[in-house]
Amino acid sequence: MSKKSIFWVFMLVFSLVAQNAVKWDAFPKTKDGALLAWVIFKDKGDQQVDLFKVTQVLSPKAIERRTLRCPKRPLFNYSDLPVYQTYLEKLGFHVQKIRVVSRWLNAVSVEASKRELEQIQKLPFVQKIDPLWVGQRIKRDQLEKTATPKQMLNKNNIDTSFYGESFTQLDLIKVPVLHEKGLHGEDIVIALLDDGFNLLYDHEAFDSLQVLATYDFVHGDEDVADGGNQASEGWHGTLTLSTIAGYVPTKLIGPAYRASYLLAKTEVDQSETPVEEDYWVAGIEWAEAQGADIVSSSLGYIDWYTPEDMDGQTAKTTIAADLAVEKGVIVFNSAGNEGYNPNNNTLIAPADGKKVLAVAAVNEDGFRVSFSSVGPTADGRIKPDLAAMGKDVFMASYRFSSSYEFHSGTSFSCPLAAGGTALLLQAFPQTTPELMAKALKATASQADVPDNYLGWGIINLEKAYHYLDTANVVYIDSSQFQYPLSKDENLMVYPGKPNPAVNWVKIPFRLLHPSLVQVEVYDINGRKIYALESQMFNALQLHFAFLNINHLASGTYFYLIKAKNLDSGRMLKKGGKLIVLH
Repeated sequence: MSKKSIFWVFMLVFSLVAQNAVKWDAFPKTKDGALLAWVIFKDKGDQQVDLFKVTQVLSPKAIERRTLRCPKRPLFNYSDLPVYQTYLEKLGFHVQKIRVVSRWLNAVSVEASKRELEQIQKLPFVQKIDPLWVGQRIKRDQLEKTATPKQMLNKNNIDTSFYGESFTQLDLIKVPVLHEKGLHGEDIVIALLDDGFNLLYDHEAFDSLQVLATYDFVHGDEDVADGGNQASEGWHGTLTLSTIAGYVPTKLIGPAYRASYLLAKTEVDQSETPVEEDYWVAGIEWAEAQGADIVSSSLGYIDWYTPEDMDGQTAKTTIAADLAVEKGVIVFNSAGNEGYNPNNNTLIAPADGKKVLAVAAVNEDGFRVSFSSVGPTADGRIKPDLAAMGKDVFMASYRFSSSYEFHSGTSFSCPLAAGGTALLLQAFPQTTPELMAKALKATASQADVPDNYLGWGIINLEKAYHYLDTANVVYIDSSQFQYPLSKDENLMVYPGKPNPAVNWVKIPFRLLHPSLVQVEVYDINGRKIYALESQMFNALQLHFAFLNINHLASGTYFYLIKAKNLDSGRMLKKGGKLIVLH
């Protein structure tokens, strides 16, 4: 090769290296000067999905939710495997601090010097290093210090006095109609990702609140509340939580006041405190593993991201949010309070997610409020997705334990939307996130003409309820009722007898592989009403499931046998129809 050719080869290699060089100056820094970075690993070592014990990562509630709402996806996949411990141990020698470990991103956030990061970049198991973006939270929502009680109309013969000042915000999306059906969020788990929750154990609006778990990801403990009236780390969470879950008849009623809650503090209120996305990522992973059905997040990230980055695949929070949806969680996020810009979108991450439901804000008359962020996403998708009331929303005070205030912002349209959806999920528990999004959009106020101001429009829970009531939310198709099944099936389920039945039904089944089996019974509307405890069954033998139907009313039901293959993790489902006569 000539010297000239060697020179040009050298220049090409140098150019490629320069293009791939990390721009360390772009990385945010701590007060002590350390760089904040994501270290992404190439793999998860020698860990194997089919050999991993699911219960080491997921709670029983999370397993139940994934099984119920992800019928065509594996219960446990590669993203669920922990970050390889050996990698963490080796990385620990090169950083000042490991902040957050993310299973889903196969990454850790760290504090390290430039020299340390350059050393980390050379480790054989490191794929790349990205900045850990930090920025300011959503623009703060304005407090309306004085408020005149609103005229409340008595619609559908609903007792408006029960709701007090919160009637308007609930009635706009038809929450009272679903309350009249006996739906208040029972059996649904909702996770809130916010800053702290001041007066959590003091305000009367939270007296009947059922909190399953709490975690402060900023400080690494379970205390998400602030004491006293001088809140420094937790008052925005107080507002969003009371909006969705408050319960003081004749004063404040949240849409899902009988749901159970997971509270994650992923930032603090102190002035000039940056919002750091790794805490949010850790928070949503925690919530999913704890069994959250719905996530409501009134936080967002915009300062370090550009409008071009709002493409559904750039921000780490967006990637994590979409992964949560794939695992059966319905994720709502405030669209943002950045208003309208004629030149670009004003969305905040993770509201740009392809599977995240971004919520805009309207006033009590249904008109968009000027601060509400607009789309489209950088890749041309309509955003926001839905809208709820976000101006003059009534909620608990974060300062005094028996006081109430009006606030404005998409921070509050989001928990209203999430809480209302919890009522739908209670009525139709098998509804997947995809079907729920479809139902909400198809029945919203501008479903036929969606735009980038309000998306598909203001939620209408009454119409969404009827939509789901007529949808096929029981994932059993007619082919599963054709018996006998061929002998090469991994799961063989034979007709239950007697049928029609009065007291008991015996259902024969056979497995090709050892499996964890659960038997469930659903009514004609797809509601799960009866389930046997999960049990292990051996392969090839004939087994019987015995259903006690004494407590069931006469009618048509469906039984479903679900078998999880212990070798592959694959979930199989087969069932049949059952007539009960009393």
